[in-house]
Amino acid sequence: MKRNRNFCYSLLVYLLMFSVVCIANAADESFGDPFEKGKLQNPNWKWQNEPPDWDVGETREDYLYIDSEVNRNIWATDESHFLYQETDAEMFDVETHFFSKWDTDSGVNGLLVKSPKDDNWVTIKFWSRDAGAKGQLQFQTKEAGLGPPDPPWRPEFGDTELFLRLKKENDHYTGWYKMDANDDWTDFGEGDFKLTPPLWLGIYAGVASGVGSLEVEYEYFQDNVTPWGVEPEGKMATTWGILKSRY
Repeated sequence: MKRNRNFCYSLLVYLLMFSVVCIANAADESFGDPFEKGKLQNPNWKWQNEPPDWDVGETREDYLYIDSEVNRNIWATDESHFLYQETDAEMFDVETHFFSKWDTDSGVNGLLVKSPKDDNWVTIKFWSRDAGAKGQLQFQTKEAGLGPPDPPWRPEFGDTELFLRLKKENDHYTGWYKMDANDDWTDFGEGDFKLTPPLWLGIYAGVASGVGSLEVEYEYFQDNVTPWGVEPEGKMATTWGILKSRY
């Protein structure tokens, strides 16, 4: 009986070590960034179309601030100010919280995952618009919607606060939004869409039209799978603790 227990233990240890190696090799570090301490904390960020005027913590403490240029739309092409990290992850779950101020007939910002090879993407977008249309939440790919029609929701003109969340499971994407930190997430779209890795994942902003202004303040970029500050070694220690408690 003791030999069987030892064999089972040895086998589980081997399987655990094999799993940890596979996970460590397959998983990137956290995508997260708290936008604190006056600079980008995550070293993996890169800019597409870096805005001339942006900062971390100067305009608003512990926020990433972007002052958008004009003609920075994302629809037929992606010309946005896009802060991204490169990944080939089959699964991720990220969210952000932002405040936007705009005076334009068309501005865009939100969460974006993009395949440069395909020249296509999936985005959860806040489309800020003129005083008549006010604004719209959108869940889109290049020149097309993804999932059900856009939700019938309109913010007040010129000043918006929103929480957005995007989850990828293989080729399946789900989007959520909420208006307050204590609210439950509202599902406003899901669908299947294939993107060829490597993918660019992050947040963006831009004035879509040729005139106007859009200022966006992002409070954080949160990784719900591997939170900022939690490394794979931490997960490994937890798993070892569970294994030891059982044998």
